[in-house]
Amino acid sequence: MTDKFLDSERQLSQIDIAVGLARQLDPNTRTTRDWQSLRDRQLQIVTEYLRLTATPDPGARDRTPPPTAAEIAACTTAIDALSTDMSGFAQHHHDELTAASGAGSLAHQETHRARVAAHESLAQLERAPDGIRRLRSVESAARTVREGLSRLEVAATLPERRRAAAALSANAHRLRAAVTEAVTLPEQADRVIRSVETRMSAIGNRAGALPDALSGLLREFSSACSADLRDNRREVDRHLTDARDDVEQARRHVRTDPDVAIEDAGRAREHLDSAERAVDQVLDRLRTLRDVRADPAGHERKVRFRLRDAQQFAVNHALVDDWGSVLDAQGDRIDRATTLLTRIHSDYWAYWTELRAVDARITEIIDRMRGQLAKT
Repeated sequence: MTDKFLDSERQLSQIDIAVGLARQLDPNTRTTRDWQSLRDRQLQIVTEYLRLTATPDPGARDRTPPPTAAEIAACTTAIDALSTDMSGFAQHHHDELTAASGAGSLAHQETHRARVAAHESLAQLERAPDGIRRLRSVESAARTVREGLSRLEVAATLPERRRAAAALSANAHRLRAAVTEAVTLPEQADRVIRSVETRMSAIGNRAGALPDALSGLLREFSSACSADLRDNRREVDRHLTDARDDVEQARRHVRTDPDVAIEDAGRAREHLDSAERAVDQVLDRLRTLRDVRADPAGHERKVRFRLRDAQQFAVNHALVDDWGSVLDAQGDRIDRATTLLTRIHSDYWAYWTELRAVDARITEIIDRMRGQLAKT
């Protein structure tokens, strides 16, 4: 009886581990409910087995009579029946239990690798010079690794442990990269700053053309054609000033905090992006308006040609009922756009903007007609 009981305990322990893993993957799995009834039976058998095998107390007043052969036989039969039912349970739920065990093994491996990677990255950090350890980028990466170790320790389920392990491994890699790259950060920062200064100078030179360009817009075209650009020169000056301040700050940080210097240069780049857009808006507007004024009918013809192509496409593919009126409406929009040039002060910008919007709408209609045909 004892041998069978111990074999049953080992069998139950193996299945119980797999069921616990399956529950972590799916808390609502039926496997858990099916297993619970077997666990309850096992507890009853354990209680009976311990009673039957207990060593009598010589000093007890009421001595428990020794177990009878019938009681031992009944307990042995119950153990055999439980072992048989557990084997049947394992066979019935084989796929789920095997998958859960595999996931548990994989999670254990990933967790181990993540811990090793984290401790190795922190050890590399400890060996690094003080100047590198004090860098903000390195401090931030190290803090993320330590927090990741804490999260991994409290992760309760397999999915949580795997996610925490993956994040910790990635953060450990980033810390090692940050420590390795820190040696070259001063050189990188200096190179980035010089690049930003070169670009700032180029944009500043282009910005010098803004006064003449804005004057040309107001002199050659109606005020409505450039009303939205009224503040561009002031915006360019502001962004260039902010960029210069960021570059000066980067220069101050380049030796002591090169990672911060790179961040400063990054902010300068953002200001330069904004300044460049504002410059381009003015210069491109003047160039576009002069092009439209030189041949307004040519721009109209291009859009009408595309409209006729779209209308012919609708006719050739029997789509006039679906799209004919929509395409005709685009012709009406073109007609209305041309009236913008018959005013006392022609609005070339509104004219060109409307033609561009009509062209985009025609493209959309053609795409939708092609999609409609593809479904038939």
